[in-house]
Amino acid sequence: MTNVLRLAKNDHGRDFVVGDIHFKTIDLHKGLYALDFDKEVDRVIAVGDLIDRGPGVLDGLKLLGEPWFYTVQGNHEWMLIGAFRQDPHARYASHGAGWWSTIADESKPMIIERLESLPLAIEIETVKGLVGVVHADVPTGMAWSDFVGSLDNPQIAEIALWGRERIIKHYREGVKGVWRICLGHTWIPSPLRLGNVLALDCTGGGDGPLAIYCVQEDKVYVDGRPTSFDAVELVTDQLQKLEQALADLSKTVHENKLIESQGLSVEAETLIKQAQSTWLPLMAEIGESQKFVNALHGVSLLTGDRKTAKFEELKARYAGTQLGNLLNRLSSF
Repeated sequence: MTNVLRLAKNDHGRDFVVGDIHFKTIDLHKGLYALDFDKEVDRVIAVGDLIDRGPGVLDGLKLLGEPWFYTVQGNHEWMLIGAFRQDPHARYASHGAGWWSTIADESKPMIIERLESLPLAIEIETVKGLVGVVHADVPTGMAWSDFVGSLDNPQIAEIALWGRERIIKHYREGVKGVWRICLGHTWIPSPLRLGNVLALDCTGGGDGPLAIYCVQEDKVYVDGRPTSFDAVELVTDQLQKLEQALADLSKTVHENKLIESQGLSVEAETLIKQAQSTWLPLMAEIGESQKFVNALHGVSLLTGDRKTAKFEELKARYAGTQLGNLLNRLSSF
């Protein structure tokens, strides 16, 4: 296994980093199609856990031979490799790996060797700096260069494959020495940005579209649409620019600089309109999320058949959405 794979800057196309695929190849191709993916010039980099759970076994394995597809090793690949190396003839079906028994015995060693060759981390060179891809996490407080230089250390490798602390505890300080980090492994209802770290596993192998990060645009898409946290960052940037424009306007007014004041007034008015156009749809999305939380809280106060009926009613209302996927997961507990 190579610890780190380094990809040169893509001068002719785009790079898409995708969350845990788990053999959900139809969702992968659907998401890429919505973004006009061009296999001649674009690249796909996965955060690991290509295998298990989903239905697209053969299509998923074929991805490993595509020249435009790259992936790090995830904990699901690691578990399969370990089980096979311990006993090649043992039946292995843990964690959604029932597909393994459908693979011909003579093909299994080749698949294992390919999975063993996957790196623990990928670096993508971009005009804005390095983008790091790793399956689970980077140790808190560790710079990226120290991390990739320490992947021979079993404890560091374990965090790369299994770590969850950053996402579970919402650490926002990010990782030094790299522009962006893309992670999977820890399921979240929608993509999450923590400093310069992007958490992309919003399906965990279950129903729903995959999260896809376009490196060149610095945007995360779900089902072809940019996610709301990009809108939050945009409106924050717009408000900061507006604050500066209003401060400059106040200064020029006090200094009786009429022409400069008029120009800054127009700039401030434009920024206000931009912030409003970004905020209004975001506010509607936040309002819908709040309604969902209130409804779920109401269900939690009920008991017996009434609770079950209200929960099913809530699932039907949000069917086909990310919130609906969350409810389906809750109903399995």
